[in-house]
Amino acid sequence: MDIADTQSGPLEGLTEGLAEGLAEGLAEGPAAGPSVGRPAGSPGDSWPVTPPAPPGTSATPARLVAVVGACGGAGTSLLAAAVARSLRRRPRPATLVDLDLPGGGLDVLLGIETTPGARWPDLSDARGSVDGADLLAALPRWGAVPVLSGTRATPTTPDAAVVLDVVTALLRAGECVVLDLPRPGGWDDACRSLVSAADAVLLVAPLTAPGAAGAVAAHGLLVDLGVRDVLLVARGPAPGRIDAAELAAALGRDVDVVAGWDARLAGDVERGDGPPGRRRSPLRRAAEAVTAKLDRTPATPTGTLPGGSA
Repeated sequence: MDIADTQSGPLEGLTEGLAEGLAEGLAEGPAAGPSVGRPAGSPGDSWPVTPPAPPGTSATPARLVAVVGACGGAGTSLLAAAVARSLRRRPRPATLVDLDLPGGGLDVLLGIETTPGARWPDLSDARGSVDGADLLAALPRWGAVPVLSGTRATPTTPDAAVVLDVVTALLRAGECVVLDLPRPGGWDDACRSLVSAADAVLLVAPLTAPGAAGAVAAHGLLVDLGVRDVLLVARGPAPGRIDAAELAAALGRDVDVVAGWDARLAGDVERGDGPPGRRRSPLRRAAEAVTAKLDRTPATPTGTLPGGSA
């Protein structure tokens, strides 16, 4: 299936909603932030808590990309993983972050659930200015992509302030952070702040009646949060009356990317391979189309994130 690639306008940068959340966590400063325990088997006892670089000291762009599903079974996690890997191939530093919590863990979908490394429960005390480089070194990898996942062994939701401080640390380390989010009904304060602050929001909608209805509702919520530009990704197949044109008509806007059906995808996931990297895979082609759009999105310099300390 062909991939539509229509031009979208500039996307929102980091906003006041995230600034307020970050300021609360960063106000403690390096001395007040507790050490962060490492997972078992990791070198060292804690991650250092250090002040961020002063504004303007880094020219490395950081992007915050939120991926949201219009309904259950939209394939949000698969697309988020494929986009993170596509960014790495360009090559750009990119980290995949699981925020569909509590749950079985994104690491299971990717086949890395037995790979040692830090998961969200290991970061329960990650407050203040966390050292992003040290955090990246502790995360498990899916190929070249660092992954911060939940875990089925401890299915908990991290504190909102911890989520904001950890994501900020990754951005300050120069990473493009790809967030795998739950559906809007499952958002907490951290999810809402991050969506509002994202440089790009991908709304993934299956080409079904429930998918179209969910996309209309989710798109309205994104507009209410102040997200000016959303990339609409339609996922095949189209088993009934809803195709990409019908989805576009329902939302009153163009579909940006269409991801065609891949009959081999389910087998790849069940074998523990995660989303396929085959060059002709419809999901890979869709992720590359999304990444091309992100290349045209103004990036947020790491030194200018709101809420940071000098």
